[in-house]
Amino acid sequence: MRNASSREWSGEKEDVMEVYRDDRDMVPAAAASAGVHATPPEPEPPLIDVLVLDDSRFDAMQLQRECRSTELPVRVTIASGIEEFRKMLERRRYHVVFIDYLLPDGDGLKAQEYLREEERNGQSPVVMISGEARHDVAVEAIRSGCIDYKAKSDLTREALKGLILRALEEGSKLAQATLRRALDAQREELVLAMRDIVREEISRGTGHHDTGAETLQMLRSYGLVPSGGDEDWSDLLEDPATQFIFRKH
Repeated sequence: MRNASSREWSGEKEDVMEVYRDDRDMVPAAAASAGVHATPPEPEPPLIDVLVLDDSRFDAMQLQRECRSTELPVRVTIASGIEEFRKMLERRRYHVVFIDYLLPDGDGLKAQEYLREEERNGQSPVVMISGEARHDVAVEAIRSGCIDYKAKSDLTREALKGLILRALEEGSKLAQATLRRALDAQREELVLAMRDIVREEISRGTGHHDTGAETLQMLRSYGLVPSGGDEDWSDLLEDPATQFIFRKH
């Protein structure tokens, strides 16, 4: 296993810490020829992608070094301006984004608006940063949806580690909420489709007089109402708030 060296600022704006694995490097030639099986290596932890928007080379590199010192498996990408920032947003999804408030081609709030409009990173946690602590900027940042606001001088190793872990937790909660909404939408579509099926079955009829009893029996056979009791099944077809009771196997 070998670690790729980080690319410096000059020439390329993106600094990447990546791990490459070559299975041939894991097993000595003698062991391979003798048929000896080596112990499989521990899997590498997934990378935490961090995006930094800052026009100051010195500040960006300092933030990059502090991120590395957290000993978290971070991969840091740096953009020096809003246009470059927008291009970086299209390349991959970022777990946390640090945005400098003062920029030569706009401000951090404008950059955050671009981020929210981007499909892949529209929900990425954002930390607004600035060269000095400003209460007005902090209030604007939090109101705009940032998870925190920090003066650059406060971005120590421990502070950054806490922010990154917090961003990961926020991202996990958001992903769970998004999944729940998707499942609820699928369930609603299923219920609507089942109502249509039941209506069609009722409209066909069987020629007997007691259609209510036949309908109730049919609904029970589908597992849509309990097998006992005298439930009013008509709400299943008309009232959107009435939910089907799904049979458990």
